[in-house]
Amino acid sequence: MKKQRQISLEILRILCMLFIVTGHVSERGGLDSYIIIAPHAVNCFILISGYFLINTKFKAERFLRTAIETIFYTFIVTIILYACNKADIHDITKSIMPFAPTKFSYWFVNKYLAVILLSPFIGKVCSNLTKRQYQILLASLLLIGSTFIKVFPLGELLGNGFSLLWMITVFITGGYLRLHAPEFKYWGISTLILLVVYNLCNLYSAGIIQLGYNSLITYALAITTFMWFNNLKISGTGIIAKSTMFIAPHVFAAYLLHEQGLMRVCIVDLLHKFQGYMPDMLYLYLFGIIIIILSALIDKVRLGLFKYCGIDYITNKIATRINKLYENR
Repeated sequence: MKKQRQISLEILRILCMLFIVTGHVSERGGLDSYIIIAPHAVNCFILISGYFLINTKFKAERFLRTAIETIFYTFIVTIILYACNKADIHDITKSIMPFAPTKFSYWFVNKYLAVILLSPFIGKVCSNLTKRQYQILLASLLLIGSTFIKVFPLGELLGNGFSLLWMITVFITGGYLRLHAPEFKYWGISTLILLVVYNLCNLYSAGIIQLGYNSLITYALAITTFMWFNNLKISGTGIIAKSTMFIAPHVFAAYLLHEQGLMRVCIVDLLHKFQGYMPDMLYLYLFGIIIIILSALIDKVRLGLFKYCGIDYITNKIATRINKLYENR
């Protein structure tokens, strides 16, 4: 059962990244659709992390590898584009620092790295809470971090869907779903209903109902989707499982590559170059699938390169020392 659930959540991880990629590309490429399929993909992605990390030991490798991978892709892509006359020398110097507030900065990565650093303390606190105390904590975080209509709750006054506060809230929610999984059977139907509600609000609420990442509707939709997939029974063997485990460990590379500061423009240009041969929505998702598969292949090469050059060895050595600090040895 554990393996089945893991496969289903890895499938969800891939789908989340597909929707994130297609959402970015469609918005920048002018292929917006009236029907929004997955506005909750980012929240689902964070829920998965919270679910698996809430009661695990801190591993500095996770932080270091995420940071190094981000620097690597930002820098290498800039070098390649410089060779193609699509970047200048100033871009190269800025790309070495993707955590600084430049066009190479990734809002998600910066917040996610902060959550990784805080995760052992968040986990220790949450693991010692009773179920009722955990619920009160979540209710308090939602009061100050979420929105439904403007100024209520207080999410727009005290933060937004891109804030560290909101990412921590979703992360802690993922932990709750692991430690105190709700007994409910109709996650799939609930997801479809909430998706219809979301789209109706998007079309007809005239902006009165808030629909950002920290919207209560988006938040609820992420929870029902996560639990739906978490309860799916999928065999740990076979073509689906093998294909999933081939791609899932590398979906973060798809995010880094398609969101790289200079690559965004190149991807939109490429999108328009082959547009018109099929319906826009079909083309958009095919385009997104190709990005994810190519990113997975590229990332496998990167992993081999890191191992050959000793970067993994150095990272593990540094991580071991940091882990000892967290363990107070």
